[in-house]
Amino acid sequence: MGRRYGVPLKEYLRILWQRGWIIIVTAVVTTASAVAFSYVQRPVYRSTIQLNVIPARLDLGLTESIKSMMRNYAGNIVSNTTLQEVINRTGQDMTPETLRANVAASPIMEDYVIQVDVKSTDPQVAQLLAQTIGVVFSERIKTQMLDQDVRDRLKVELKDPASPPVIHSPKKTINALAGGVFGVLLGVLVVLGLEWVESGVIRSADELERAVGAPVLGVIPEA
Repeated sequence: MGRRYGVPLKEYLRILWQRGWIIIVTAVVTTASAVAFSYVQRPVYRSTIQLNVIPARLDLGLTESIKSMMRNYAGNIVSNTTLQEVINRTGQDMTPETLRANVAASPIMEDYVIQVDVKSTDPQVAQLLAQTIGVVFSERIKTQMLDQDVRDRLKVELKDPASPPVIHSPKKTINALAGGVFGVLLGVLVVLGLEWVESGVIRSADELERAVGAPVLGVIPEA
């Protein structure tokens, strides 16, 4: 007997309701797995520092120049020279390449701010590195500006000390929610897959009527 096509929505809802336990079990398993995975991961912490870029004077030409310089500054912050100086001052056992993989510098043009985020598995190290990057880079710009005309100079100053470290990953709540959603979707697919496999099996008089397109005249009761 051929498979059934054009199953109405009501029938799908009935199928999902009847086999809802499969969806629940799948969601519980995937959520628990996501939570367990989050707990076995080693936490990574993030500390942030913001650097103000301050011009000696405000005019349109210099303002546009600052925006261009900010992109350049963001690149210089993660240069080997800057990062090696940071490593030397903090006494960390790492290379500039290793540190660069855990540092992100982003210019915020509208605020004339460069934000630096530093990640580490040690929260104190993350904050120390962020603070030192800010200090080292602001000192470097101060030295470079000595050769510039006073009217064209820029200052780079720490807006605030490096922020207290926060957990960057794993995000346990997000992982748990993602695991639960994935489990529900997987459970629905499993239920529909089982229904498709069993779609050629007649289990009731109603299903027989839909399959043959004729009314059932009688049913032999089970012994």
